[in-house]
Amino acid sequence: MKLKCLIVDDEPNAVLLLESYIKRLPYLSLQKSCYNGIEALDFLKNNSVDLILLDINMPMLNGMDLSSIISDRLGIIFTTAYSEYAVESYEKNAIDYLLKPITFVRFTSAIQKAFSLLSSEKPQVDHSTSENIDWLYIKSGTEFIRIEFDDILYVKGEREYISIQTKSQKHLIYKRMKEIETQLPSNFFRVHQSFIVNLTKIDKVIQNNISIGKAHIPISQSYKAAFLKRIEKYLL
Repeated sequence: MKLKCLIVDDEPNAVLLLESYIKRLPYLSLQKSCYNGIEALDFLKNNSVDLILLDINMPMLNGMDLSSIISDRLGIIFTTAYSEYAVESYEKNAIDYLLKPITFVRFTSAIQKAFSLLSSEKPQVDHSTSENIDWLYIKSGTEFIRIEFDDILYVKGEREYISIQTKSQKHLIYKRMKEIETQLPSNFFRVHQSFIVNLTKIDKVIQNNISIGKAHIPISQSYKAAFLKRIEKYLL
């Protein structure tokens, strides 16, 4: 499988460098290089990509704003000369954050991470086998804590961490939302850039909000149609 890439950067030299790196990796396919966010939005209207190499400081529409507009399901690697955006990039669930000047080794490392998260060949939890796995382990200090899937109410992205909210407590672990998605069974569904819910724990859905106990979880527009289609078959 090849990952379809889009470069969005207003610096011609930076674009040329990224293009040369992409050509050296056979599992990447460059779809287009855009020199501003508006051009990228126009391209994405009629074209699909898996991964966006996105500069942050750009005229008209900066990279952070563009990342909020485009689909949450696209992988994003931020490329910038400014380290102060690092925390905000993790809030956007970026796959990685590359500081310019970007070396080929660092670029390749980020791409490997993207490939493992975005590839359709990535391992999924198989619940159809004779070994029915109904739990996972999380590490807390020197301990490994077992959590039953049925105890999980929802998962929330919190910058570079995620929190797993169970019936009795919250567990904070260093992991990305895209990674935890692959480890959860089919009754878990992502409804927002920062939320995955256990469908069996939903009390009610009101417009763009889900109630699970005392928690009120937003449904983002990019996930709403898929979520409604998923729960439609349970309607009376």
